[in-house]
Amino acid sequence: MDRRRFVATVLGGLGLYSLSTQPALALPFTPKIKWQSDLKTAYRIGKTQDKPLLILFSASWCTYCHKLIRESLGDKAMVEFVESQFVPVLLDFDKDNKIAKILEVESLPCTVILSPQADLLLQKNGFQKSAAYRETLQSALDKRDELIQQARAMAK
Repeated sequence: MDRRRFVATVLGGLGLYSLSTQPALALPFTPKIKWQSDLKTAYRIGKTQDKPLLILFSASWCTYCHKLIRESLGDKAMVEFVESQFVPVLLDFDKDNKIAKILEVESLPCTVILSPQADLLLQKNGFQKSAAYRETLQSALDKRDELIQQARAMAK
């Protein structure tokens, strides 16, 4: 699916009206990351700040989702890294099922990173410890930088 159609589909008719009225995924603890729960708002922030969206699909029943948020994303350095480099979005797999289907989320936890232009930079399923997860996120930033360099080279 081309990027413009993807963005129009995800941000247009997928019931985002319900996302704007839903609180962030209810977890038994308070994550330190300031998560967005409205994909449309997060997309606007990403475009304005030129930051990719880090979309984490989770569910209240998913043990490894809670572990990823609590352990891998819970330390101060990781919180600072994520908030400085990404627009973090936490979506509930059960409530945001249409978006999960569009992004082909099949297992949890699932991390999807989209550039501000809606290019898919990464899709990673499963739990990772903090250091490995940070490397995974960094690989998405590296891919974004490669795409930018390619675009600049083509423009010359």
